[in-house]
Amino acid sequence: MSTELTTFSVDDTPLGTVQHFIDTSTAAGKVKLYNALQNSEKISDHLGEVINAANVIAQRVQVQNDETGEVNDTVRIIIVGDDGTSYAATSPTLASAFNTLFGVFGTPDHWAQPLPIEITEEKSRKGYRFFNVKIAEVDNE
Repeated sequence: MSTELTTFSVDDTPLGTVQHFIDTSTAAGKVKLYNALQNSEKISDHLGEVINAANVIAQRVQVQNDETGEVNDTVRIIIVGDDGTSYAATSPTLASAFNTLFGVFGTPDHWAQPLPIEITEEKSRKGYRFFNVKIAEVDNE
């Protein structure tokens, strides 16, 4: 298993760019990727729940600031559970957390089994809320 730092980077990439670790050489793999992109549940509805992450996807998207109306580029993270359910949020800090996770555990295409994780909502010193990834109990294999 490689633990070389792999990063989700959507800077300087076209809008809609997707980075993933799903084998899309088959029709089934393409369907899996498409369904994850199109049919994700909100991560915020599943905070603190254990998700057996089988894959992680990043997509460059644009979001509009509700207060200013300004449109900004950001990253949408989609976690694909081992049951096929996908969970999404637009969160650069979540992307950063997964980059760190990949540096320790390798990328999903090299995991022997799904990785049990929990997504939590934290607060910065300045009071900003952000998502973080915690590893749930893992077997000592």
